Amino acid sequence: MAVTKDKDASSPPAVTGHKGHKIRVTRLQKGHKDRVSRLQRTIALGAALLSMAYALIWFSLSHPNLLTRAMAAKSAQSTGILTFGDLAPDPEWQFNAEALAEVRKITSRVKLNKRLQDKKKKKKKKKSRPLSIGHYNTCAVVGNSGVLLGSRCGAEIDSMDYVIRMDLPVLRGFEKDVGGRTSLTLLNLKTVNRMLLSSQLKNRSQDVYKSRLEDAQGSVLLAYPLIRPKITKALQVYKLPFKVLTVADGLKHNIIPIAAALSKKKMAAAPTTGLVSVVMMTTFCDRSYMYGFFPFMEDANNQSIPYHYYPDDKLHIPFGTGFDDKHDVNKEFDLFRDLHRRGAVKMHLGPCGNQ
Repeated sequence: MAVTKDKDASSPPAVTGHKGHKIRVTRLQKGHKDRVSRLQRTIALGAALLSMAYALIWFSLSHPNLLTRAMAAKSAQSTGILTFGDLAPDPEWQFNAEALAEVRKITSRVKLNKRLQDKKKKKKKKKSRPLSIGHYNTCAVVGNSGVLLGSRCGAEIDSMDYVIRMDLPVLRGFEKDVGGRTSLTLLNLKTVNRMLLSSQLKNRSQDVYKSRLEDAQGSVLLAYPLIRPKITKALQVYKLPFKVLTVADGLKHNIIPIAAALSKKKMAAAPTTGLVSVVMMTTFCDRSYMYGFFPFMEDANNQSIPYHYYPDDKLHIPFGTGFDDKHDVNKEFDLFRDLHRRGAVKMHLGPCGNQ
């Protein structure tokens, strides 16, 4: 093998000849093998990740409740301690019987007991005893805002004589924050459509509304007359005991004029189910308490707050992740804080009791 030297003595000698060619070929072959090996490792890693993804999808479909609790726990950890600043209701609250009496003069216009129906169409025969939700000393109406995560309000909510909820929320896994009791649930059309679709799923393990209904069984479902057939159809699948009541002219009938009279402000938008619940509650409860009502996606320190304290139900119908423009949630929130300030209703934000 011949070796030639450059003029620059510091440069390494150049290798030439047949044996030098073999060395270069050997190095090329080794580099090719290394690239193939790296490619094989990348493919193996990709296959493993894909298998994990398939396993996660299968698990989420087979165990929706477990995944829901895990996601909520992560969300609760990220939420931490919330700060409400000027949005918080007055910290000092004292029940005012006179204020409640003034409120009831207005909210009694809803005439709930006179409008309750337990059948689609009731034939006029003999005068029957009018339907009634009853009258209670303490009541809680529980919203579904993510502000409830980490609140530990469950025991306080369950201690009430009557518990009102909206749109069949998830209770399992969230009892410490939202309680486990339900006396009455107000249903809107979107929730009933989702419940009906869920009841018809061929893969019954994907039905997340079954557990929600199981946790509320024996209570009252209150809805619009027109959607009663859908509720009946879904309950035939679940075979769970419920008292289904509807309200003549609809749940939201006359609510906006009542809210305008309470707030002494124009309320031009359609009422939320939450506003309907609060107005109704004041007519049959002596002490009314509100939990989980916060129409904002961030606190005073711009910390994110989930729209609901529980995740999406994973049905194909689009799931609400924000507040509908047809609702004037800011004015409603101001009304709730005013009722709190007057001592007619207690509005709770933040942790409950000793944390």
